[in-house]
Amino acid sequence: MAFPSRALVITAVTALFLYVFGFPFRAAVGLCLVTFLVTGRAYLRLFIKTFPRDLWMGKNLFHMLHYAWMHKRQRKILPDLFEEQVERTPDKMAVVYANDDHRWTFRDLNSYANSVANYFSRLGLRKGDTVALFMENSPEYIGLYLGLWKIGVVVAFVNHNLRHESLTHCVRVAKSRALVFSSSLAAAVADVMDELEAGGGIEVGRMCFAVCGEPAGHGGGSFKRLDQELQGMSTSPPPLLAGKEADDKACFVYTSGTTGLPKACVIRHTRFFMMTHGIHLFAAVTPDDVVYNSLPLYHTSGGILAAGQMLFWGSTLVLRRKFSASNFFVDCVKHKCTVMFHIGELCRYLMAQPGRPTDTQHCLRLAIGNGLRLQIWKQFQKRFFIQRIIEFYGSTEGNVNVVNYKGTPGACGTVSVIIPALNPLKLLKVDGNGKHVRDSNGYCVLADVGERGEAAGQISVRLTHRRFDGYEDKKATSKKVLRNVFKPGDEFFLSGDIMKMDEEGYVYFCDRTGDTFRWKGENVSTMEVEGVVQQILDHRDVTVYGVEVPGMEGRAGMAAIVGTEETVNLAKLLQQLSLSLPAYAVPLFVRLSSSATTTGTLKLKKVDLRNEGYDVDKVPDPVFFLHPLLKTYVSLTNELQAEIANGNIRL
Repeated sequence: MAFPSRALVITAVTALFLYVFGFPFRAAVGLCLVTFLVTGRAYLRLFIKTFPRDLWMGKNLFHMLHYAWMHKRQRKILPDLFEEQVERTPDKMAVVYANDDHRWTFRDLNSYANSVANYFSRLGLRKGDTVALFMENSPEYIGLYLGLWKIGVVVAFVNHNLRHESLTHCVRVAKSRALVFSSSLAAAVADVMDELEAGGGIEVGRMCFAVCGEPAGHGGGSFKRLDQELQGMSTSPPPLLAGKEADDKACFVYTSGTTGLPKACVIRHTRFFMMTHGIHLFAAVTPDDVVYNSLPLYHTSGGILAAGQMLFWGSTLVLRRKFSASNFFVDCVKHKCTVMFHIGELCRYLMAQPGRPTDTQHCLRLAIGNGLRLQIWKQFQKRFFIQRIIEFYGSTEGNVNVVNYKGTPGACGTVSVIIPALNPLKLLKVDGNGKHVRDSNGYCVLADVGERGEAAGQISVRLTHRRFDGYEDKKATSKKVLRNVFKPGDEFFLSGDIMKMDEEGYVYFCDRTGDTFRWKGENVSTMEVEGVVQQILDHRDVTVYGVEVPGMEGRAGMAAIVGTEETVNLAKLLQQLSLSLPAYAVPLFVRLSSSATTTGTLKLKKVDLRNEGYDVDKVPDPVFFLHPLLKTYVSLTNELQAEIANGNIRL
């Protein structure tokens, strides 16, 4: 069979890239030739369409790995890279605090960090110790972790919404020797200090600091005021840190705690930098950009990705204490922001706001984040005049990281279908119970194009972007590793997220493994149903989950909607749902709640809702049931519940 010259060139170039990324040359050439013979024109069409994209991705990946290797060789850690930025632009604006318009130059931020480093060094903190930050967003937050890094201290980014047991757990699991908190959180700290002191580690009165202001004292007012403590401290750089390595621990970032207590994810200096570098390259964020961030700094997107564009690449960071839908675009207009970061339901909350002139008066050219639902993607982009939207997917602790830099609506990332070695992500086929499907040899099976599978990343100690450092809790780490996946001894990180991929390699988030449920022999995606309900109800808060029904296999769908019978037209909702969803996916139960419970990163919590189910004696809100004979939602009573339980009402 004769090949056209163009096909030969394409095959040769593909073979070369496979060889560069680790395939033996003969195997690479053979694979390309066999693939071309088998797929013919389809392969050629796919190659022409995706190769430029994959080539650009490959170049950026090479850049990231090269920088990581170079910094490891030079033993540079994050404050070293920040100081290089300070030398380049000392008087440029680094952070603008939107709440009070206070402004910090790079020189100001570095001076504050130096005073922090010198103070905590004087207290006896050394390389490898941990300090917990329990703070709301502020420029001091960034200055604190920079200063602590300068003396080799690991920083625990504790969620400022936590209280009691969860707060105590997060401080303890990181083995924190000191706790720094916002003065507004003094009462929450006072509630747990006896437990923390009894557990050892933090010395109350010596290692517990309010950032500023007059906190409500504990134990006779034993909290120290950090602003007073730092007065008179030298702003000169601390002594050079001995024994530093780029792979040293930088910080702990905690899981959201939607199920159980939060887990402390280990982030090393190299990984922190690579994450910020990836956004810098793929999103083309420049030093001239003004980045708006209202996401919490304890979270990866706010404290690493957004702040990192300022720390290492010279952008200006506009920081708000916490997300405010009404002030979002007001801030962006005032400070001439060009880049915004979002996560979770933030975009939906912005869509639910009434129209204002500031919706289109801003200078935003780019939105970066994850969780923008397909149902509102184009509406959001059109209403707010956002030129470009970049979605990414990446678990904080894991190695499954992809980015949709092309702005394909609904996709959270891309992987190469002609050079799979560019990215470690694989979609492992799962059965109806969420178990991995294995072949006759006991190895996992890949999900087909358009088929759902669990996202997993191959673990490699040698390659920085494929490492899995896991959690501080080693048992929790081991639960996320799957072995003997495609060959004996190989290891993959399990993300716990269900995705699907199209023929061009665009990856779409479907659901969490625990959220997808099976009803009447079909898998139901809670994320898909939530998106449809929210679209029908003008972006109201909605949580969809599966509940057990006596005598029935699987789980029936239930939707908790924020609203009342007066504000939510259930008849209209059912009519629209029936047109938009298959019958098995239409929620069988509806709960009307006064408010929704979310995590600090705007993710809807559903564990408690799922546990309460539809039991009218347990649920404090009105519950409605889709009656199979009446074909409408009716108020669920004890009598109806009994009829369902004994099988008199056939579902």
